[in-house]
Amino acid sequence: MVTRAEHRRQTLLALSEATTRELQARGLDATIDDIAKRAGVARRTVYRWVDSRDDLVFIHPRLWIEIFDEAIESVTDAPLRDRVLHGSRAVSAHIDADPTPVMEAMAVALAHPSLMRGYATVSQEWIDRMSTEVLGTSTDPDARFRARVLGAAIMGVIDAALTSWLEHGGAKPLVGFVESGLELLAPILDE
Repeated sequence: MVTRAEHRRQTLLALSEATTRELQARGLDATIDDIAKRAGVARRTVYRWVDSRDDLVFIHPRLWIEIFDEAIESVTDAPLRDRVLHGSRAVSAHIDADPTPVMEAMAVALAHPSLMRGYATVSQEWIDRMSTEVLGTSTDPDARFRARVLGAAIMGVIDAALTSWLEHGGAKPLVGFVESGLELLAPILDE
């Protein structure tokens, strides 16, 4: 029996695949109805998970937050840098295991820059997630600002790593780019 979480994941992956295929075939003329039909779901199902077509292009990065969270559950007492590196390695390994969907979705997004609004949305979700990881249980306003800055810096590294990985056509493991980038932040993450 498929769990609710697995059903959600399968539906989101089907929507991601359908979105990529529709945008490849129709460009920006692809509609939510076209995507829903290709994915074999109702239109209302699409809107249960996302707000717009642009968000559909970036389903994978949303699912990576779950992979990150699962990975760091085993290292919750580790220093910040180790937790971020552990979670990032898990996400990178996931992407490296099947890079094609990510590469195709990014190619579609780059071919249609207006779709990058969806990237901005998911990037903000990631920055919020990283900020929460940095902040911990503190309620101090200065600590919240620091957490926000460091969360954005971590996501800047991950974004740069993904861009470099894409430029190399996925030929080099993503994890190497992520580890190298996070090493540059080591002095501030180790404080």
